[in-house]
Amino acid sequence: MAAATDAAGFPQGTGVPPGIKITHVLFDMDGLLLDTEGAYTIAQEKVLAPLGKAFTWELKAGMMGRGALEAAEWLLGRLGVGPEQMTPQQFLDQRGALLEAEFTVVPLLPGAERLVRHLAAAGVPMAVATGSGRGQFDHKTQQHRELFGLFSHVVTGDMVAKAKPDPAIFLQALATFPQAPPPDPACVLVFEDAPNGVEAALAGGLRVVMVPTSGMPPHLWSGTGANQFLPSLEDFKPEEWGLPPFPAGGK
Repeated sequence: MAAATDAAGFPQGTGVPPGIKITHVLFDMDGLLLDTEGAYTIAQEKVLAPLGKAFTWELKAGMMGRGALEAAEWLLGRLGVGPEQMTPQQFLDQRGALLEAEFTVVPLLPGAERLVRHLAAAGVPMAVATGSGRGQFDHKTQQHRELFGLFSHVVTGDMVAKAKPDPAIFLQALATFPQAPPPDPACVLVFEDAPNGVEAALAGGLRVVMVPTSGMPPHLWSGTGANQFLPSLEDFKPEEWGLPPFPAGGK
């Protein structure tokens, strides 16, 4: 059954709960705050090409949100690539060499800086929960240290035993807030761009706004069960979630 769409034809989510008041916010990073997904796609296509394997959107969606090694194992398994052809670590090494320069300067995605600064100014507790390892996080965010310093804390993929779609990374992020953790996961809003991330957040009892990675076919994400789908973080209206609205005319 096709998902309902809004007036612009964009798929709608399950809805914003009436009277909801969000107290804490969690952000994914890759493809949501930072524009890294295009570079990942190109690098993975190049690594797989000598093996005669195509890198499809279905494969990309399945990898997103997982830890690096787990994602590589999953990908090669799905493609039927055995260790005699390429091991997961060899895949990561080759991909990493291609990405090293790409991730020296990573642009922010539209609306990311405005939303993060607005929530920080309003005193809303925020954290990052990313499948990237700590070293990857540090490398990708080196040009945005001040902005990422506005978050209470960061939980990276190498800090939890299970990756998304397991909710472990989000639950650890909630438990790590230095003040009292949220009294109810249902009062926590997660921003995600990946189906695995949406599944993880919902499994943890959290609310989810999904901003799908640009170009991802709707059939891969429109049925994920996110409360709200948005084309961009620029389209987010905080007041719909009981959060302070953007200043009138503010940028």
